[in-house]
Amino acid sequence: MKQIQWFPGHMAKARRQIEEKLKVIDIVFELVDARIPVSSSNPMLNEIIKDKPKLVMLNKIDLADPKITESWVDYYGSQGISAIPVNSLNDNLQNVIYSKTKEILKAVIEKEETKGMKSRPFNAMVLGIPNVGKSQFINNLAQKNKVKTGNKPGVTKMQSFLSAGDNLRVYDNPGVLWPKFDDELTGMKLALLGSIKDSLLPLDDVTLFGIEYLCKYYPHNIEKRYGINLKELETKIDILEAIGKRRGCLISGGEVDFERVYNLFLNDLRNGQLGRMSFERKEEFIEV
Repeated sequence: MKQIQWFPGHMAKARRQIEEKLKVIDIVFELVDARIPVSSSNPMLNEIIKDKPKLVMLNKIDLADPKITESWVDYYGSQGISAIPVNSLNDNLQNVIYSKTKEILKAVIEKEETKGMKSRPFNAMVLGIPNVGKSQFINNLAQKNKVKTGNKPGVTKMQSFLSAGDNLRVYDNPGVLWPKFDDELTGMKLALLGSIKDSLLPLDDVTLFGIEYLCKYYPHNIEKRYGINLKELETKIDILEAIGKRRGCLISGGEVDFERVYNLFLNDLRNGQLGRMSFERKEEFIEV
């Protein structure tokens, strides 16, 4: 696979700003996509935040396979990493997040109390790759709609600061990606869920990757959504052709317009129309 460079200037600037702001930060909230918690976690993050306490949020659980999400939360816990599943669109997160933050920062609180310091709001920094739901998460915490959101990567371009109740202050940052990736599988999963721009990888390759994964783990989801029988279809191209015919993605002469099928399938998958699915299982990364 061709090595993909995806580190625009504002991301390099964001990293510098993050490192400067960390001096006044008590805890880092890392958001990952619950459907791909490994691929959507920036491998540079620990290098950037060093020894700052961290809480991992597995976001978009409404789109993820609940059993797989539960197994990931258990795994993080077994590794001594605090992690909770969240839905930043619908859940009321303020009390849950503050309670978990207090639990993680218990030693800090006790140290400050010993010194006679008054209780104060905690400073948290929200980090995560683009399109993982950071702005929605912050709006949820702040119970306001002050941070611009959108279902595409790169919406947040500047750092901003909001109060999340009386006890928590939250910094937002643009999504920070690592400079390049060599691992084809990581790139494909990020592209499949729209975490990187569609222009970076061929849509046909991304779509075929998605079809193959669903045929292996979620065949019923495809059959139910598009009214097709996978047992009657031999190849991935046959499946795409069947979807195109069922959904009227045709050009003159009755031929299937595959470009329309790619976009139809990816939009359905990314927006949950194909059901709740996860694309990473802990067994793929852990030696049992």
